[in-house]
Amino acid sequence: MTPIQPRLIIVALTSICTMALVPVLVTVVDANELTIGLARVAIACAVLTPILFFKRAFSGLSRRDWLALLLIGIVFAVHWWTYFYAIRNSSASLGALSLATYGIHMLWINWLLKSQKPKLSDALAILLCFSGCIIVAPSLDLSNHATQGFVVGVLSGFIYALLPFMHQRIAHVPTAVRSWGQFSFAGLFFLLFWPQTNWQLDSNDWWGLLVLGIVSTLIAHTLWVKATTELPAVLSGAFYYLYIPIAMALSYFFLNEEMTFSKLLGASLIVGSCLLGILLPVMRRGKKGIIQQ
Repeated sequence: MTPIQPRLIIVALTSICTMALVPVLVTVVDANELTIGLARVAIACAVLTPILFFKRAFSGLSRRDWLALLLIGIVFAVHWWTYFYAIRNSSASLGALSLATYGIHMLWINWLLKSQKPKLSDALAILLCFSGCIIVAPSLDLSNHATQGFVVGVLSGFIYALLPFMHQRIAHVPTAVRSWGQFSFAGLFFLLFWPQTNWQLDSNDWWGLLVLGIVSTLIAHTLWVKATTELPAVLSGAFYYLYIPIAMALSYFFLNEEMTFSKLLGASLIVGSCLLGILLPVMRRGKKGIIQQ
């Protein structure tokens, strides 16, 4: 049995707090999704690349490692693109809530990878999550622009749920190198859409992009890659849901978003269902399941 190191808990919590800034910053920055994505990865790569080259961190990578990093970067880019779209077309809090379905997606992806039959509690968790999504959705009409944004956010949650499994397959590659690969190949993906980016921004927008690039990308995602690779999936998945109340609180105080009873109820069902899906299997296995991957 391998005990969980307290520093990994701190790493996970720090990552979540810094990532929770994203919905608010994406909302206030006057740039489209592609521009925000490209700016964030460009800032992160500008810091990481010279450091890693100086340390010769790429010398031990195999062709298979490079292909894995390429795939991770593309998946990450699509996740960001869809997530930013969800935030800008619904709201900061609804975008965060749609991404919160990440835990349920991890649940059924885990079923597929490990060929495990779903339990009754798993089906209950999915039902609760689905109910929460219906409650918080602005409308059940898919022609509604905000509802479209929310649905795309749920798709983004699925894409995001793939990343921990992909990182775990190349856990032998150092965290900083995997983060660099995730950012740099995502950047190449965004560059394909350069004509659709917009850079006519004022100073406040540039400051927002700088914070997104350094704090909520370089720091947050590097720490999260480390946490999701080294912590048991049950713990990293559970920690992730601190993101939701933090993001919703920031949206309320800084964007004056209304927190209605239906939104709070739906949020509780979504977060509760994901925690149920994550924690119940561990409770069935007992304490050993908490401290072993």
